Amino acid sequence: MRIFLDTSVLLAASGSAAGASRLLFDRAEMNGWLLLTVPYVLEETERNLAKMPERARTDWPDLRGKLVLEQDKLTFPHPVVYDNAKDRPVLASAFAHADLLLTLDRDDFVDLLGHQFYGLVISEPGDFIMRLRMQNRLL
Repeated sequence: MRIFLDTSVLLAASGSAAGASRLLFDRAEMNGWLLLTVPYVLEETERNLAKMPERARTDWPDLRGKLVLEQDKLTFPHPVVYDNAKDRPVLASAFAHADLLLTLDRDDFVDLLGHQFYGLVISEPGDFIMRLRMQNRLL
């Protein structure tokens, strides 16, 4: 499964070793997940890491090494009405490269969380992990 991680998930994974965002990194290989992101998200993550505790900055290089970097995408092959210009590249890139977009950004993705966007599933990491556990599909 190709899973696109946005900035909020990358920061959460860096900031806490105990949450669902970090579990994605810890279990990716054994579950056959490719954790994807794009330069746009990496730049935003690295800018925000400066505001995080030292541990987040220390853990980031290892987490970064587990990501597959794809190319930024800025356009969609379908009509789209999405007002948040800041997150349009995230949505377009996830749509182009992944089966699933994971985000903790409830403000900007509120209308899309738990739904599909032209087949792209959008979810929070905790909801994704819980769904897999309920289906006995989490290794």
